[in-house]
Amino acid sequence: MSAKKPTRPNRSSLSRREALRAQKLAEERRKRRNRLLIVLAGVVILAIVITIVVVVVNRKTPTPADTANSGTPSPTVTTPQVNPPDGDAQRAWITVPSANTKQNALIVDIHFDYQCPVCKTVEDTYATMFEQLSDQGDIALRYHTRTFLNIRLDNDSSTRSAMAAACVDVADTTKYVAYHNLLFTQQPITEGQGFTDGQLRVDYPTAVGLTGDALATFQQCYDNQSTLQWITDVEQNNLQPVPNKDGFPAYLFGGPTPSIDSNGQITGTPGAQYGVAGTPTLFVQGKPFSTGLLFSSSGQPLADSADALLAILQQAAAS
Repeated sequence: MSAKKPTRPNRSSLSRREALRAQKLAEERRKRRNRLLIVLAGVVILAIVITIVVVVVNRKTPTPADTANSGTPSPTVTTPQVNPPDGDAQRAWITVPSANTKQNALIVDIHFDYQCPVCKTVEDTYATMFEQLSDQGDIALRYHTRTFLNIRLDNDSSTRSAMAAACVDVADTTKYVAYHNLLFTQQPITEGQGFTDGQLRVDYPTAVGLTGDALATFQQCYDNQSTLQWITDVEQNNLQPVPNKDGFPAYLFGGPTPSIDSNGQITGTPGAQYGVAGTPTLFVQGKPFSTGLLFSSSGQPLADSADALLAILQQAAAS
């Protein structure tokens, strides 16, 4: 018997089988692609949601705490600006309150920056004597609060502390001097370290006795930067030779004549005029008053009482 030859599939059956296999592979590829598209769509939606959340969170209103190390306070103002009650109308100084000022009282102008170490030495030594003379009515004591050390020290602590002191005057004029003195007493040992918002807003006002409504008024003033425009104007009106509308002293910075920028260090323009560009700077009756009249060459105080200080002031005013 002869062997039976194997049966071969004909060409038409092979074509159908290949077509079915190709169809099945195409179907699997389509399902995989659809699953991938679903996953990618989910990722995109999640990214959009995260982006929206981040934007909403970052759109909160800035506060002094947000700008503590930014170099300058935020320009955002949420309430009307206010002036400290003891600030002069021309925005150059705050007069230390006194109910006893005599008609012939000497006008004493003191320029300072709350971050200035030499200012601290002057204040720590003579603040009580100056204030005693003010209380007695022998002098009209005017504090010119300056803020230019922000730039040199690359922070905004001069402005924030000046703003805080002005806000204390807004909240309770009887606490202004105590707060002013405390800022120098507590000045950081490391120059440029600056004050924290917690110190300026809570610790120091509480230490000088602000409580209740007065403390709430102060903190609202500080939080809203309500004295920022005042402080900004004070700096400009003292740095420039702005004429005093009251006539005496001749300029708002307290002196009789502007200084000349002969080397371009103040304005960048040699020969330009300016007012006071350094602290501490003092004037008595419109005349420059050197700290050399207050301290010996070895740094020892030359006055040990308010009467001795008054004698020095009177001599300088008469010279």
